[in-house]
Amino acid sequence: MSNFIAIDYETANSSYESVCAVGITVVENGEIFARYYSLIKPPKEYSYFDPFNTSIHGISERDVRKAPSFAEVWKDIESFYVEKNLPFACHYAGFDIRVTESMLFHIGANFQDIYFFDTCTISKKVWPELLNYKLNTIANFLGINLDHHNAASDAEACAKIALKQMELLSFDSLSKVAQNFGYDLGILSSKGVKRMSDSKRYPNTKTYEYGHYAQSSKGILPSGVINEESDLNGKNIVFTGGLQSMTRANAIQRAVNNGAKVISSVSKKTNYLVVGISEFINFEKGLTTNKYKEAEQMLADGFDICIIDEEEFLKMTL
Repeated sequence: MSNFIAIDYETANSSYESVCAVGITVVENGEIFARYYSLIKPPKEYSYFDPFNTSIHGISERDVRKAPSFAEVWKDIESFYVEKNLPFACHYAGFDIRVTESMLFHIGANFQDIYFFDTCTISKKVWPELLNYKLNTIANFLGINLDHHNAASDAEACAKIALKQMELLSFDSLSKVAQNFGYDLGILSSKGVKRMSDSKRYPNTKTYEYGHYAQSSKGILPSGVINEESDLNGKNIVFTGGLQSMTRANAIQRAVNNGAKVISSVSKKTNYLVVGISEFINFEKGLTTNKYKEAEQMLADGFDICIIDEEEFLKMTL
């Protein structure tokens, strides 16, 4: 049946273990049954609040001083999914499931296998005409009210997107929707993560040094072992617009460390156009760069290119 819980996290910094808020929307028989939200006090060693993260979700160290720990909150989360073995729905499971995995291992929890569904992955199949697959873009497209980066609102929007996907395809479960496009539900177990598309263990958080300014990755070597398990491994990336959280050189280094190649211009081989988060606002108002216009045209011509913003790039390269 169409029963699942949608989940969304916010983090204090670039570490998965720095989770500072969680939102949950419970769906039973195709209807929203319950909602849950809690601030979370990150573990001491991960408690630094990066100004960039705070600028996105508005949560600061002061807000979580008296908040429960993840271990306490997880008991509430288990009460929603364990008894009926409900799958999780996430918008870009590569982030929310990684956070769940990291936190469960951090607190040493014994947990029941969690099956999960990625509304972002399926949105690319259901609505290929969209320019990007950010949660707010799809919510706006579907007329879903959204207070973006409020975990409770994000979780509810994710739930409504999943329900819309089931409605359009006339299926009564997330599993059937996934199978329709050749996927199985992903699984988070004590052994790691098996994604919807394949089996994969996600890496721990890495940090990288800033480098010199550059437009492409030509001549730039990885600062360690290439993360071959990254979603960006083997992909071609183009950047456009100014970045707020890092220099362009640092962004290129992160891409290289995750097995990606950064090129200076959009072409038929481009897989991702990464747009500076401040520039995305201008682009949505029609103030576009040539790279953005080229990517739009390639999408219209049926090429497989994704337009993502700085925040999504960070989540993919943690």
